[in-house]
Amino acid sequence: MPSDFLLNIMMMKNVYILLLAMIYAGVVYGQDKAVAVLDPRVIGGGTVSSNDKVIIKSSMKKAFTQVNGYEAYSRTAQSLFDAEAAFQRSGHVDESQIKAVGKQTGVAYICVFTLSKENNELVVNSDILNVVTGKIENSDFVVLFDVTDRENVAKQCQALAYSLLGVNHTGATVSPKPSGGSLVGNRRNGEVCSPDGIELVYVEGTGSGVMATKGFYIGKYEVTQAQWRAIMGSNPSNFRGDNLPVETVSWNEVQEFLTQLNQKTGRNYRLPTEAEWEFAARGGNKSRGYEYSGSNDVGSVAWYDSKRTQPVGTKTPNELGIYDMSGNVWEWCEDADGSYRVYRGGGWHDGTLSYLSVTGRYSSSPNYRNDFLGFRVVLP
Repeated sequence: MPSDFLLNIMMMKNVYILLLAMIYAGVVYGQDKAVAVLDPRVIGGGTVSSNDKVIIKSSMKKAFTQVNGYEAYSRTAQSLFDAEAAFQRSGHVDESQIKAVGKQTGVAYICVFTLSKENNELVVNSDILNVVTGKIENSDFVVLFDVTDRENVAKQCQALAYSLLGVNHTGATVSPKPSGGSLVGNRRNGEVCSPDGIELVYVEGTGSGVMATKGFYIGKYEVTQAQWRAIMGSNPSNFRGDNLPVETVSWNEVQEFLTQLNQKTGRNYRLPTEAEWEFAARGGNKSRGYEYSGSNDVGSVAWYDSKRTQPVGTKTPNELGIYDMSGNVWEWCEDADGSYRVYRGGGWHDGTLSYLSVTGRYSSSPNYRNDFLGFRVVLP
């Protein structure tokens, strides 16, 4: 039987081998509060320069490093490359990819963010992803009026880092933001933001007429299969592709998606009402009175009378910069029509142009599903 001395030697050898394996895998003790900052994804129609991207990424890395007890992860890893490629491609990182980053690098969080230029103002929308749960832990955004003002950029990014990590300047945990939160900040007609990996366009409200409504954010695109899978872990669609609209989903299944999305983000996403949907489809207060959403030429704005769905955002947007509100897939709305639920906008299979107009309307059972039927979200 080995002596206690030999047992201790054997134990130390095993620990040494384990430490070497951890180092080889990139998991280094003490990095449990490191944050991996991915390259920003540019959204919207404004011009974001390469210099803007470099400034904001470096400012965010510095901001995380200056939070007491945290640091920005500075090494490379294949799992980070994979996560970054997924984010640039679809605006999402799958739960399995998030967890893979944690296992390979030892970081606690991944920071993803988008940049959009609106009236020369740079909007920085950011999510912090927890590598243990594989889910979004916090989201926030800032608006930068002058990227050349480095002192202000550093100050704003520092505040954003504190908010995302849920800590104060000492590194102590602070109370989380109340759930069900709506976006705050400078709400401007047509403003684009992406708080939870879903690109939204702000629609300024109107106080008169049948479509009278308060201002709201609506999905710039129909919800994609990548976005559905990130929340639900499955893909019910007939035509497969990350950037294709999710389809073959019933109204009831969409409600389950929204419930899980709201639990994950702490917000209050829902389907648009018919009034909101049509007001946005018409171009809101920027409307030029087109028959279809964005044009009188249906072929320039809608996928229709074809064999399948197409990637979102590949036709011309409407006056507010919203895509595919005519064609591609019909879109569920919140409203009831007796025991049925309403959907709007026409789909890829339709040859009847009246269905594709901004007044096109149909309804079915809330359990009905088909491969021409999807949805987009609203955030009040």
